[in-house]
Amino acid sequence: MRRVLGFLFAALLIVGLWTGAAISAQAAGLPAFAFPFSKQPLTRYDGGTTKQVGTYNFPVSEAMAGVYMTLEPGALRELHWHAFAAEWAYVIEGRTRITLTSPEGEVQIADVDAGGLWYFPKGWGHSIEGLGPGEAKFLLVFNDGSFKEGSTFSITGWIANTPVAWVSQNLGLTPKQVKELPDRQVYITRKPPRPGPLAETVSRDPSFKRMTESHVFDLGGQPEQSREDGSWLKIASAQEFPASFNMTGAIVHLEPGALRTMHWHPNAAEWQYVLNGSYDLSVFASEGQASVSRLKRGDVGYVPRGYGHALMNTSSGATDVLVVFDSGSYEAINLNDWLAANPDSVVANNFEIPRSLAQQLPKRNADFAPN
Repeated sequence: MRRVLGFLFAALLIVGLWTGAAISAQAAGLPAFAFPFSKQPLTRYDGGTTKQVGTYNFPVSEAMAGVYMTLEPGALRELHWHAFAAEWAYVIEGRTRITLTSPEGEVQIADVDAGGLWYFPKGWGHSIEGLGPGEAKFLLVFNDGSFKEGSTFSITGWIANTPVAWVSQNLGLTPKQVKELPDRQVYITRKPPRPGPLAETVSRDPSFKRMTESHVFDLGGQPEQSREDGSWLKIASAQEFPASFNMTGAIVHLEPGALRTMHWHPNAAEWQYVLNGSYDLSVFASEGQASVSRLKRGDVGYVPRGYGHALMNTSSGATDVLVVFDSGSYEAINLNDWLAANPDSVVANNFEIPRSLAQQLPKRNADFAPN
């Protein structure tokens, strides 16, 4: 029994589930798996704000980068595209309107409210508007950790850096009219007119076809999965949201003291954003290396593909975590499932414990463990 207790203590210490005062335990040689995004300053524009996180300030986040953005009513994130990364977005608060144009010349114009998603494949032209009445707040996640908003291909920046005669010929305007256009990248603008009702909003050329596959999705309206004593998971993979063929998003809801149980993802890295509350993130990186990090509202966490991890709600209220994966297929292997799939003799031998104790281990899936 002494050996069993010793094993259990070591396991708890390794995976970071020790709930004492020492919450930040970074093993030597391991990168930080959490980033204080909530403390990063905002860049302000006329009509909105942004801040970003990627490998340039969070080195471990190699597969994904993020941008937090706000838009005031009537403000527009101008027409642009991203050459090297897809854009997956979650609306935290408020109302937005997106436009999206495909290489086939199909268009989607849609309103995306709080709890909604959009997915823009790399290279597709798009824009985002704040509809009001209040400020729109949303999170953009890109499947390239080195992505920076400064590398965006904006329509005003392109025109401003092209010879006037060329733009004149291309747009059918006089040189004088071209000089009325911005001489710099606008990025976010707040000029009239304000957006009208969606039903009255159409392409300037009405002959453009509407997309048959929607690139917006209501994640908040999805049914809860794996509910356990109030904790739950909502998922939007390519199965539920086919347009998002290479990225998956989910919301993890944890009741106070609840644990998103020990697991790993064989096919994807996991990018996390704290919507509310706080939690401890335990990451196991093999070779006896592990760390525990505390994240609070607005912070970002990251777990490389295949790394074992768990999340524990450390706040007095419920915690909600937005998680994004760089694969359209959601795959996870839970520790409890793994143990239950093996014979008692294998588990007992592996842990060097009596078979009677091995038989007491869980025999069912458990995405969540209550306090």
